Amino acid sequence: MKANYLLDILSEDKKGLVGMVTTLLNRNDIEIECISTARTDIHSQVLVSLQLFADADKLRRVCFKINNIIEIETFKISLLEDSWYQKTALFTLDKSGYDRAVNNVIQKYGATMVAVGNDNLIIQKIGRDEDIQLLYNALEGKYLKSFCKSAAISLQPLHLSEEPVIRLAA
Repeated sequence: MKANYLLDILSEDKKGLVGMVTTLLNRNDIEIECISTARTDIHSQVLVSLQLFADADKLRRVCFKINNIIEIETFKISLLEDSWYQKTALFTLDKSGYDRAVNNVIQKYGATMVAVGNDNLIIQKIGRDEDIQLLYNALEGKYLKSFCKSAAISLQPLHLSEEPVIRLAA
């Protein structure tokens, strides 16, 4: 049975690492929803977060292969619903549709107006997929001109002292 997972990899910052990981995932027919890569407080390390849609057994086999990549220090995989992550979403609204009701929606869902142009407003919401979806549903209509969402950014710190953890769906 397929489910959504978040794979967090703490690794040495080496060229080609993301390519090696995505090649392994693609060869095993594991869908990659999004990828985020960021430097950590240790200059030589990066944190790579991948949101995946996969079968648990297939993902488990691939994770053991990923663990053998020399540059990887540690990794953790967990069900997306159990993961600590956030995404950033940007909503472009037609300025002519902005009124008290829209302002109330923005406040109700904890969003922020980040830019005002001649014809557009840019609204930003930081949160989990379900939080972003609620705001999207509330703003959907003729005044919503565009929408985009970032990759998942893991909030769960990984430390070198941790053993690799694989927590998959039953």
